[in-house]
Amino acid sequence: MTTPAAMPADPTAMAGPDEGRARSRLPIGLWTLGALAFRLTPKPLYKARAVLLRWFGARLDPTVRIRPDVRIDRPWNLSMGRKSSLGDGVVVWAHAPITIGARCTISQYTRLAAFREDETHPAGPTCPAPLTIGDDVWIAAESYVAGGQTIPDGVLVGARSVIDARRGGRLDPWTIGSGDPAVSRRERPFQGRTA
Repeated sequence: MTTPAAMPADPTAMAGPDEGRARSRLPIGLWTLGALAFRLTPKPLYKARAVLLRWFGARLDPTVRIRPDVRIDRPWNLSMGRKSSLGDGVVVWAHAPITIGARCTISQYTRLAAFREDETHPAGPTCPAPLTIGDDVWIAAESYVAGGQTIPDGVLVGARSVIDARRGGRLDPWTIGSGDPAVSRRERPFQGRTA
């Protein structure tokens, strides 16, 4: 798999501002066991995985669909709306709150990163940055979504795009976008959409 240039190698081991406190380590340690149970559930058991994530503080609508090989490092920072889904191999680095609206599809092998890196020092410190995804958004396969931004309603982003407003990308509501950074290319047709 080719990875976009902006994708960090693996920030799951990075230390956030809360990592030094004992009260933060306990939930992360317990979630290590919960994540193992999560991965062992058969694919059709979406409700069982949702219940397990709710035990660890995730706010999920009962209709969400999350595949068993999704990796979520801090489920207590994840919120998902009605009929939204996370596809195979999606990685959710929830160092800050990640809010996904209703009827959203996050396609396979996409990375959602709720943090910002110091661009002057690529191996340097990072800081948590919330990520909000509006309603009716589709982020296609192998994309990277940086924290500290809001993706507007109705956006469709092409495969292997880097969604990062801080790098100059701009996505308008109800448009189709792509690129590194992703920008709106044309209007997204949608029957029955409200203005």
